Amino acid sequence: MRKSRAEAAETRARILSTASRMFLDNGLGTVGMRDVMAGSSLTPGGFYRHFGSKDRLIAEASSAAFDRAFAMLENETVGKSPDHAIERIVSVYLGQAQVTGKPYLCPLAMFGSELRHSDPQVRAIAINGYQRIVQLIANHLEHRTRRGALATASGIVSTLVGAVMLAEIAPDPAMARAILSNAKVLIKGLIHRP
Repeated sequence: MRKSRAEAAETRARILSTASRMFLDNGLGTVGMRDVMAGSSLTPGGFYRHFGSKDRLIAEASSAAFDRAFAMLENETVGKSPDHAIERIVSVYLGQAQVTGKPYLCPLAMFGSELRHSDPQVRAIAINGYQRIVQLIANHLEHRTRRGALATASGIVSTLVGAVMLAEIAPDPAMARAILSNAKVLIKGLIHRP
């Protein structure tokens, strides 16, 4: 019996949600299609009816993860002064370190260097996600030229991503906390420098 379009769309969304969570928690290279389908309570054979390839699934899952992360960061800025908005973005972003199973994890920090080996479409999605976060932060950097705000925001995003990546591989929680704390102090200095 053929599934209705609504059922097929629901199944596809379930696969995408499961894949996004699994990729963010475990990395792109370690999660196979069988894992995703089993995590979605589906048989492996149905994968290709919904996605043409693993690269296509990674691209769509990454895009969805960036959308969730960006929306969450953007919501943190609503109604806040520019300095407080950036402080919230930084706190929330750095708070994702060593947390699994959260829907807002940023693919830049969670996928790290795996992105350079990814399909060009996945890399383009990652660069677009990076640029969206840079723009969000730059929009809150007052008393700077647009060029200066973008340069500072780029440095902030690079620091955030690197700090979370390093905290994830730290051998103990104390080192992870120190990495995140030092990044926060550095960023605070960048925000308040003219």
